[in-house]
Amino acid sequence: MTPKEIIEAFLREMRTSHREQIDAVALPEGTRAYVDDLISTGDADTILLMLKLGYLMGLQTGFAAALAGERGPTPPPDRGPLQA
Repeated sequence: MTPKEIIEAFLREMRTSHREQIDAVALPEGTRAYVDDLISTGDADTILLMLKLGYLMGLQTGFAAALAGERGPTPPPDRGPLQA
């Protein structure tokens, strides 16, 4: 797989697996128009900056949760943590 195909597959999987959570995120009014403007002017640098900031914020949230000793969802009692 090419890097592009790997990214596309990852995003497809995330969109499918986490649709409810993603749809529940409310971005500030005007965000869509702003991103549309960035795309139409070819401002990939700002779009990449936005992606990097989101990634860093996710890392910080995960790190803070780990420090607080939080765990992920508990699997049902009849299933092990690695059962597919």
